[in-house]
Amino acid sequence: MQNIFQQARGNVIPVLFLIVFSISLMYVDQRFSHLESVRAGISVLISPLRYLVSLPAQSGTWISEWFRTHNRLVDENRQLTNDQRILNARLQKMEVLLAENTRLRNLLGSSRKVADEVIVAELLSVDQNPYRQLIELNKGSLDGLYDGQAVIDDYGVMGQVIHVTPNSSTVMLISDPEHAIPVQFIRSGLRTVAFGNGNTDELEIRFLSATANIKIGDELVTSGLGGRFPADYPVAAIAEITHDKTHGFISARARPKARLDSSREVLVIKPYTEPVLEAKPEEETAPAQAPESASEQ
Repeated sequence: MQNIFQQARGNVIPVLFLIVFSISLMYVDQRFSHLESVRAGISVLISPLRYLVSLPAQSGTWISEWFRTHNRLVDENRQLTNDQRILNARLQKMEVLLAENTRLRNLLGSSRKVADEVIVAELLSVDQNPYRQLIELNKGSLDGLYDGQAVIDDYGVMGQVIHVTPNSSTVMLISDPEHAIPVQFIRSGLRTVAFGNGNTDELEIRFLSATANIKIGDELVTSGLGGRFPADYPVAAIAEITHDKTHGFISARARPKARLDSSREVLVIKPYTEPVLEAKPEEETAPAQAPESASEQ
């Protein structure tokens, strides 16, 4: 019996040491940035493991696509062809409108945003719960990503990059309880902020004026304020409006446009910036000297 107690006491000391060591590492990581390089190195080392973990899901997708019937593929191909014709027609109209908009902006002498470059990335992992709404992408600083970049899918805004390593990056979704995005109503032009609440199916619009001109179905886009999200990207649509008669405010719930819980590929926006033309130094103009006349001696 005495040997058992001695063995138990011998195991307590390593456990206590590990606990103290872990708490020390958490404190150093929270207060200082000395472990950032270590974290980046570990991320590089475990990158193959992330791909290996995602391999079963990708294998299942490949197998399901392999066993699709010929008729279904023909129908999908026909539908995609029709959709492509429609999109090409709309694209031609958009190019005309873009050219006209450019001409008008130039006439007004205002700066214009030509287009935003994007980086295509795939999801490596998902961390979604009522307290955190995060996804991890397979692109990092080596691919041109940096903190603060906006992330969208083919339907709307998904979130923004909050942490970058050489080969991967972490994105906070707009549904995260700590996330807020400046938005604007297309119909009325009203500007406000949409807050996440931990639910991928809704965003919250808080403390609007009782006289605010909003209604169910109103479309919300990014307002461009704050400098994080470029303007005019789709965000959400109003699904429910609540009037607080006691405090005289209006609150609303909006359904995100992006597929926050099902998108497999996303686009990371690289905002376009107008090239700055360096002013040429003014040439020193010396007063012209009249040539001496040959008659002058």
